[in-house]
Amino acid sequence: MTEPARTTESDAASRAVVEHKLRDAWHKERRFHHARGLCFLLVWSAALIVVDLLIDWLFLASYRAPGWGVLVLLGINVVTLAAVLHHYWWRHLRRYEPVRLALQIEGRHPELQSLLVSYVQIDDRLEAETRASHGLVMALRRRAVARTRPIDFREVVNFRVLARLFVFSLAVVGLFAAISAYKSELFHTLIRRMLNPVARIEYPTATVIERVSGDMTIRQGAAVVISAVCSGELPEKGTLHVKSDEGEWESLTLLPQRPGGAVFAYRLAEPRGSFDYYVTAGDDESARHRVTVVPAPKVVAKRITLTYPKYTGLEPRRQDSYYVEVPEGTRVRWRMQLDRPVESVTMIRNRTDEAELTVSESGRVVEAEATADEPFEYRFRWRIAHHRFVYESAGSYMVNVLPDTPPEVEILEPVRDEKATVRKRLSVTFRARDDYGCAAARLVYAVGDGPERTWTIGEMSGKTPTRSLEKKLAELVAGLKEEDVITYCVEVADNRAGPSGPNVSRSGKRRVYVVSIAEYLRGILEEQMHWVSEVRELRVEERTASEKVGAMRNTETQPATQPSKE
Repeated sequence: MTEPARTTESDAASRAVVEHKLRDAWHKERRFHHARGLCFLLVWSAALIVVDLLIDWLFLASYRAPGWGVLVLLGINVVTLAAVLHHYWWRHLRRYEPVRLALQIEGRHPELQSLLVSYVQIDDRLEAETRASHGLVMALRRRAVARTRPIDFREVVNFRVLARLFVFSLAVVGLFAAISAYKSELFHTLIRRMLNPVARIEYPTATVIERVSGDMTIRQGAAVVISAVCSGELPEKGTLHVKSDEGEWESLTLLPQRPGGAVFAYRLAEPRGSFDYYVTAGDDESARHRVTVVPAPKVVAKRITLTYPKYTGLEPRRQDSYYVEVPEGTRVRWRMQLDRPVESVTMIRNRTDEAELTVSESGRVVEAEATADEPFEYRFRWRIAHHRFVYESAGSYMVNVLPDTPPEVEILEPVRDEKATVRKRLSVTFRARDDYGCAAARLVYAVGDGPERTWTIGEMSGKTPTRSLEKKLAELVAGLKEEDVITYCVEVADNRAGPSGPNVSRSGKRRVYVVSIAEYLRGILEEQMHWVSEVRELRVEERTASEKVGAMRNTETQPATQPSKE
């Protein structure tokens, strides 16, 4: 009974030795892969950090890429390092497998002739299942132990193959350490930017742009000065980069305000619209800023209502032109709708008179009203609500007033001066003409060099009325006597109303010579003789013309004589 027990104990000790040697080989294999993976990780990490620095410094930071650019770069690094770790490290770290290790060992020692593989594959469970002879299995195990006792299983892993990799890794790490020490500020900045991509962290430069004018808001038409204060190595000039909303980037030269000074400036006269800008000086570049140009309020809709005076008889009218031409006394009302709120609006008339206009609560509707009694020039001054910028109209406008002209009056009958007796009746026919209508008429007369007297004819209507009047001379002039001379005309007033009253005008003058009955009759006879003489001359001219016409007809009716062909 003692011999089998000793045999079992000896076999268990032999198996423990083989197991220990296999595990030592496995641990050495893992150390090999750990060392190789670490070398590759260090090389790739150093390379990625240098590449990250170049990309971030030369491109992302220089071109003011947004924060997600650094995040994308950081993500690429993580993915790359994960791929390196998997390819050169993790996928080579295998679990403990005695059969695999035995195969590797027998690959280096073919003289074992699969003894070690058979040894690690046969265990008590396999022996029971196969019903193999226990003595034969024990003999196989003892032979395998004896043959593998002088072999060092760890020699399957050779660290010498990593020598070049170790040297290359040390060289890369040393070079990286030297660059990091020489340009430590750059690497510190890279780390800060990687850890906080949202923050605006700049790389150190020889020239430092300490500050620029920054964001500004100006009114349209105003000049803007963009300045930059620099320190460090001051360049001879800087560059202002400008880009409008619709255009491309343009470069303008920034000159120092004084030779060798640290303040650089550029003046933009009346920029047309909002624009972005940044400044470069030496090797530094400022952040991007924006200059917002606030344009003048724009009238998107306007309505000008013209309410004419009653005397014109015209209906109110609307127009959309600022240039107004109206009759005198017209009420002009402006109503304008703006594209942005305004705080106040002033109408400037004839360059001196100013009047505040009515602005709605929203600040977008402006109303004004004025009576056009005389021509005037006008323009508007706007003060916008938010920025309180003041603008004036680009040009002036005009309200042209057409004055109401006096009426025209002419006496149709009598056509000339006449003689009359004291019993004569004055008979006058006249016609008036006015652009908007006549209102009243009267007869204005005077005896000799005496004062003027009037006699009301009555009210009138229409633009071209014709009226007749008849009045005894004795009723017009009391105590009329022979040799008196009555001078008269017709005075007409139009229908204009207002403080200045209607327009009044007079016709041409006529005279009535008061004579005796005998002289009046003699005058009539002389006039009749004049007309008889006129008629006689007309009859002579008519007879002569008739004879000429008859002769012409006779000549046309006579046949023309032609010579015979024979």
